[in-house]
Amino acid sequence: MNPQLATALGVLRRYPYCAACVLLTILLGAGAWYLRGENDELLLTHADRSKEGESMLSLLVGGSTWRQELATARTATHRIEENLAVETNLAENTWYFFKFEEQAKVRLTELHQLNSPPSESTLYSRVPYTLRVAGEYEGVENFLHAVETGPRLVKITSFTMNRGTTGMIVLDLNLEVLGKK
Repeated sequence: MNPQLATALGVLRRYPYCAACVLLTILLGAGAWYLRGENDELLLTHADRSKEGESMLSLLVGGSTWRQELATARTATHRIEENLAVETNLAENTWYFFKFEEQAKVRLTELHQLNSPPSESTLYSRVPYTLRVAGEYEGVENFLHAVETGPRLVKITSFTMNRGTTGMIVLDLNLEVLGKK
């Protein structure tokens, strides 16, 4: 056997505690060297995760606003869906305009539902109407305002307003109401 190795084994047998401490120091030094190399990688990963966390936090803060806006949009859509005209339900459609007649205190002398034009939309249709209203200026104005701001979505395509023979104002309206297909 090698004399140097024999001397080292003799020292190890004589001082086992010191030998274990030296071996442990060497192993821990190698582990520290390895972890120091991995530390740079871990710092980069930590920075990436921190950025993701900050962006998630900003999303969560804005998330309540988005949820609120989505709820508002759903409410508006639901309200529109409830107030769509059904083309085949003539009684309800005409009652819609007669209701405004009562409120505005005017006379609805003519009301005709026309045939719907072909529509490219698969969800909605346009239900055209032509109507004539006669009354005092304030009443006709209130009727027109009620039609424009009522619960149904209405597009006025044309109108004429003139003074009738009895001094009453006559309003001829052509309009389209948004309806269900």
